[in-house]
Amino acid sequence: MATATEPKVGGVSAAPAKTGTGHPVSKSGRKIGGVSKKAAHELAAKPAGGPAPAAPAHADFVWNGGPVITCPMIYTTFWGASWTTTPSGLSEAGRLSQFCQDLVASQFMNVLSQYGSSNGAGGGLFMQASFVNSVPASISDTDIHNILQTAINSGAIPEPPANNTTHVIIIYLDSGVAVKDAGLGIAMCEPSGDNAFGYHYFFKTAAGNPCYYAVIPSLDDTCLKNTGCGGGGCSLNLGQTQEQRRTQVTSHEFAEMVTDPAFPTGWFGPSSDENGDICNGETAFITVGANTWDVQPTYSKTDDIATNGASYCRATAPAPIPKLSPGPASITAAMASAQHMANYRPFLPLPTVFHDANTKQTTWDHNEVQRYMHRFFYPLQKDQVMGNFTATLRQFADILDKKK
Repeated sequence: MATATEPKVGGVSAAPAKTGTGHPVSKSGRKIGGVSKKAAHELAAKPAGGPAPAAPAHADFVWNGGPVITCPMIYTTFWGASWTTTPSGLSEAGRLSQFCQDLVASQFMNVLSQYGSSNGAGGGLFMQASFVNSVPASISDTDIHNILQTAINSGAIPEPPANNTTHVIIIYLDSGVAVKDAGLGIAMCEPSGDNAFGYHYFFKTAAGNPCYYAVIPSLDDTCLKNTGCGGGGCSLNLGQTQEQRRTQVTSHEFAEMVTDPAFPTGWFGPSSDENGDICNGETAFITVGANTWDVQPTYSKTDDIATNGASYCRATAPAPIPKLSPGPASITAAMASAQHMANYRPFLPLPTVFHDANTKQTTWDHNEVQRYMHRFFYPLQKDQVMGNFTATLRQFADILDKKK
């Protein structure tokens, strides 16, 4: 948990400078960590020329004994009214969910396999999307916990497993929702004092289970200008589309969330920070089928060691990079048991869920449930298969999340 003097959260900060420890700092000088809005070459920390160093550039980046997400099962959730009330909202939400589905299917996962976060490309699942309305215009991290808890209580998002090595949530905010949390030192898409592009964190649910999530703000032009990025010099820029900014930040936060979900107990270095931070601001692309997406490369410790610090940021690898040692002893067995999860892929994603943060009620799109039923059970009708099909779908998601 962050302290008042060191409000570190895995995430995308708006740091204009670095402290002596090598951490990005916010405009107030308080360390936030994550994707800073400095120039990419300043935060990438690569050698600027001359002979290569005689040792890895980030030797302090190690496993610290905490959990790792071994088989990422992604739930996207879209907060704010415009996702469902504007012509482009549903379409863009669908695109972002497709990106998350493609991300875990891509060679991006071959880089993360060295940390035990999947067994490579295809080593994760996109589970379901949800939409949350009645979200306040400015929310704190505690508000995020409370909204997630009500969504879990009402069945919009499943309860995470007790020993959570699978369940991750990616929260996308529309332009009407900003984040301001004094305790963490984070302000995202606020009218003033903006200092972050995104972050990841965790909390324990009412049931006592760890819930890991990432928060991605709207990242529209106004958001960037509020952060002082209109003139350049940031890891995101006005020349990118809003979708490109969102997917780049998502890849950064995802890489950190699955390798260091309970920050900073997973893969982390006191000077290096998290794997997304080391390669902050760099841009690459992944292609899955007909889709090409903007992503940020992530740190590869294997490459850092092999090249003595000359090269270590990459977005893809042709094959899974072998697991590093020392690392979590249970990862190999957990990854092996997770491989059978691909058998459930034809049944995914589950139908979209709608949750109201004010009334705390969850509903399902009847037409989408009918289409899902038709796809798998035609010519049987819903009532012929089971009495409460939407409740059964939630139970199905719970079983997948808890499957060991």
